Amino acid sequence: MRIALLTEIPAPFRIPLFNALAGLNGIDLHVLFLSRNDPRRNYPVYESEFRFEWEVLAGHDLSVGGKWLVLNADVRRRLRRARPDLVIVGGWNQPAFWSALTLRRPTVVWVESTARDERRGRGPAELAKRALVRRAAGFLVPGRAAAEYVGSLGAPGEGIAIAPNAADTSIFLAQQGVSGSEPQSPKRGDLGLDSSAKSEEKCDGSRDSGSEPQSPGKGCVFICVSRLSREKGVDLLVRAMEGVEAELVVVGDGPDEQLVRSLAPPNVSFAGRVPRDELPAIYRRADVFVMPSRSETWGMAMQEAAAVGLPLIATDAPGAAHDLIEDGVNGYRVPVENVAALHDALVKAAADPTWRERASARTLELARGYTPEAWAEAVANLAVKIVP
Repeated sequence: MRIALLTEIPAPFRIPLFNALAGLNGIDLHVLFLSRNDPRRNYPVYESEFRFEWEVLAGHDLSVGGKWLVLNADVRRRLRRARPDLVIVGGWNQPAFWSALTLRRPTVVWVESTARDERRGRGPAELAKRALVRRAAGFLVPGRAAAEYVGSLGAPGEGIAIAPNAADTSIFLAQQGVSGSEPQSPKRGDLGLDSSAKSEEKCDGSRDSGSEPQSPGKGCVFICVSRLSREKGVDLLVRAMEGVEAELVVVGDGPDEQLVRSLAPPNVSFAGRVPRDELPAIYRRADVFVMPSRSETWGMAMQEAAAVGLPLIATDAPGAAHDLIEDGVNGYRVPVENVAALHDALVKAAADPTWRERASARTLELARGYTPEAWAEAVANLAVKIVP
């Protein structure tokens, strides 16, 4: 079966999924990217890792109401040229995805939106999605929250397949003993991080290195890997860390970096953007992962943290929080924007290394089925139902 998959950009966390699908017997995969990069998130492109047929379509970027759109004039022609038996489109947020639905080909829509995602749209946008639901042959979703949302738009249950998102197992492989019987107690220096969250900023914009990094000793180290923008809620997290007897490491950058730094108490440090291949070591030296998002579809950083067995704390916005967190067992879910509830969850996790050990083991159990191969099998099984 020949499948054409139309998606926005070659995001590195998607490539293992596409490789796994292309590697299945009987599947001939052709991936069409609308653009090489999203200007809001400048991911590196690892072309040497691609194991599938692919191309980047010609197009023009524009921003409308804060949303990034790509206008690709020849989508239909390029799709026809691919001669697909089935078309998969990566959502409903780009004109090209809607254009693909006008082809006389069975089309599956890959949806990560949830009812809790504030970017899902209102009013007319929701009505348009209902019209799309009626035209689509099926839906791929990463978990329960997205499945419930698509179902609420009128998609029949038998047409919804859960294809679990997955971290790149070749990079984020949970090694036996990493989250072993003794809780990890890393130092900031071990992680190669800023020595102080409150390093003094000089008039010329440079930053004083501050004092020597202090070890948290036997304390707990939280990690947040995130873009520093409003929807990610990292400003809420650093406020919640006030008075917590633990350390927080923030990995990432973004437009709200100065705001987040200005709100951070002394027990918060910043690593900036970290290359993909260096992230596993940082995850493994932390004790607990935190995702404080105001709005999130799935949450790939949580998926990565789960792959190395970290206990998880998140708001109820990320879709992954509803599949990868058993509240109180391997982590905590808290209401969006509730700094007090987030603070309480941090305090509980920091104070109980025995709980963190049990939580780590349960996270690994829950994450076990989230592999590129599982995603590919789910896609292939849905494709066979639609195109026998």
